[in-house]
Amino acid sequence: MVVVVLLCPGYFSYAGESAEQGKTALTEEQELQAMYPGYRGVDAGYEHAGKESLDKWQDWKYGLRIHWGVYSVLGLEASNSLMHASKEFQKIYHTLYQMFNPTDFDADEWMKMMKRGGMKYFTFTTKHADGFCMWPTKTKQKSIRRSVEGKYKEVMSGRVYEDCVINYSIMDTPYKKDIVGLIVKAARKHGLGIGLYYNHFNWHDYDSGWADAGGYWNKTNFHYDPTFTKESDPKRWNSFITKEREQLTELLSNYGAFDLLSLDMHWPKAAQEDCFEVAKMCRKLQPKLLMRNRGIKQYGDYQTPEQWIPASKKDTRVDKPWQVIYHCGQAFAWLPSDKYKPGSWILENLIDIVSKGGNFQVAFGPMANGKWEEEQIKRIEYVGDWLKVNGDAIYKTRTWPTFYEGDHIRFTRSKDWKYLYAICLKWPGRELKLKTVRAKKDTKIIMLGYKPLLRHKVLEWDQDENGLVIEIPEKLQDPQKRPCKQAWVFRIEAIKPRIANSI
Repeated sequence: MVVVVLLCPGYFSYAGESAEQGKTALTEEQELQAMYPGYRGVDAGYEHAGKESLDKWQDWKYGLRIHWGVYSVLGLEASNSLMHASKEFQKIYHTLYQMFNPTDFDADEWMKMMKRGGMKYFTFTTKHADGFCMWPTKTKQKSIRRSVEGKYKEVMSGRVYEDCVINYSIMDTPYKKDIVGLIVKAARKHGLGIGLYYNHFNWHDYDSGWADAGGYWNKTNFHYDPTFTKESDPKRWNSFITKEREQLTELLSNYGAFDLLSLDMHWPKAAQEDCFEVAKMCRKLQPKLLMRNRGIKQYGDYQTPEQWIPASKKDTRVDKPWQVIYHCGQAFAWLPSDKYKPGSWILENLIDIVSKGGNFQVAFGPMANGKWEEEQIKRIEYVGDWLKVNGDAIYKTRTWPTFYEGDHIRFTRSKDWKYLYAICLKWPGRELKLKTVRAKKDTKIIMLGYKPLLRHKVLEWDQDENGLVIEIPEKLQDPQKRPCKQAWVFRIEAIKPRIANSI
């Protein structure tokens, strides 16, 4: 039985306070369950990844979400084009592996691009819902291949495809190189955090042809069988469970320790306990690995609001540490004629998300040849240029008791509470007025990046019962002379507010 200790929402521990005497010290797992309701309900003895793993990840703040696979050959969204598609299209899709040959792929160049963009980590799709593995899995499944290439008599006779049993992996493509291995190796070389995505669904696999509980994904699997249940064919049922266990064991055993396992989707209700057992297996293989909660619920370490941003630090839709995932274009994967949001959109959302206590992964997908579009790179580097100046306000920060003031100011703080960062999403004019902030006596307030004499210039300021007023130098009224194009950051040694609740 897990002991759960409930803490008052918004409670802050201030310097000089100590734990109440006479109480038994909590284990780290009990502390995490007290802090995060979404951690509760696991088996006794189960331990989540822990504070050290969470702290490292929460220091990174910003990363890249990469969707890349056989769907990129036709410039399709990852797997979703299979939904309710005709059998003929499914055959076309499931033979794209024979044309996937990304000869321009360079893992080192990917990492260099991320570093220029100020990204500290990434998540890469090892297997999406279509079932194709971007590493040389040893597991096998029923598949098809194109038996001929355009011979008229074969097309007319219908013998375009033939059945086969293959790994359905990168080794079945003309490329025949371990893409996951190349990416992991490059990431370690360049010091980037590593996240691997894995989808519980497999719409290509005969053994995963079961009906989804809600019916939404029914008929998407190439071998969908509405009569297939645990009772109707126990051997087939156990095979899809075994296959996932074997594939995840490969990922968690063959590439050394990594940081994030981003699980996606779910199994049918009858297999829920089996999915929990998969989570426990992964935990034994890599105890410090942060796992996304999808499919494994309370056994996961973090959750990912997808295409939306929590409204505040107290948004009840999140009950675990969180990371927003949001595609900059119209899809997670590369589309030939995609329309991308501007770099300013990425940056403003990054600031807003970090001020609320979350991480942010913006999603782009490379082209089928392994290269990135110039429009993608421009947006990534736009944010990177800002972070070169203002990274102290993002990396290794934590939330201030109130994350905002008005519509255009967001707050973050250093982990040691020494500095408060006031980030102005809109240029403040000739003075910045902060009603909720009290500066310490003799504090030196600076604007990050404003160095007229090669060092940060200390700004004039004053405060009274109405708040803090910071004077903005006349020189900076010229946009060309400001340290960045967007979102200006003021570093303040502020008095920690003694409040019981935060927003």
